[in-house]
Amino acid sequence: MIFEIVSNITEYLKFLITFNLYGGAFLAALIETIFPPIPSEIVMPLAGYLASLGGYGYSGLLIVVLSATLGAVLGAIIIYYVSLRLGRLFILKYGKYCFVDDEKLSAAERWFERYGAKAVFFGRMAPGIRELISVPAGFSKMNFKKFLIYTFLGSFIWTAFLVSLGFFLGVYMESFNLSSILNKIAFVVILTIICYIIFKYLVKKFSKKESA
Repeated sequence: MIFEIVSNITEYLKFLITFNLYGGAFLAALIETIFPPIPSEIVMPLAGYLASLGGYGYSGLLIVVLSATLGAVLGAIIIYYVSLRLGRLFILKYGKYCFVDDEKLSAAERWFERYGAKAVFFGRMAPGIRELISVPAGFSKMNFKKFLIYTFLGSFIWTAFLVSLGFFLGVYMESFNLSSILNKIAFVVILTIICYIIFKYLVKKFSKKESA
C-alpha cells in the first residue's frame, strides 16, 4: 500500500518533468523535500536526461538545476516554519504520514547538535538527513538568513550533481556508445568518492573547531 502510493507519486512527478521540464523539476524538488519517501535520486537525474535529449544545452542544464534548487529551498522553508511555530510534538504526530518517526527525527537533531548551523549545509547533501535537517533548524530558531543561505548552497550542490548525472549520461546513452558510458560511470564513481572524502574531512575539521 505504502510502496504503491510512493510509486504513484514518483511516476506523477516523472510525468510533470516530461510535460514541463523546468516547472516539473521545481515541483518535483518541492514535493520530495516535504515528502521524504520520494527519491530525488530517481527524479532529478531524469530531469537532466530529458534536458540532454531535448537539446537544452548547458544553459538549459543550469536552469533545471536552479529550478529544482528553488523548489527544494521552498520545501525546506515550509518545514522550517512549521517546526518553528508548531514544535516537536506536532512533527512527531503528523510526520508519520510522511514516514518521519522519532528515530529519524532524533538522528537529524543529533546531526544538528553536533555540527550546529553548518549541519544545514552538509545535511542537504546527506541521504537520510537531507529532508529532515530543516526540522531541528526550526526547533532551535536558527537565524533565517543563515538557514536560507546554507540550504540554498547545499541544495544546489546536491541537485547539480544528480541533474548533471542524468544530463551527461543521457548524451552517451543516446549515442549508444558503451565505452563512453562506462568511462562516464567510472568518472562519476571516482568523483563521488572524492566528494565523500572531502565531505568527511570538512565535517571533521568543523567538529574540531566547534569542540575547541
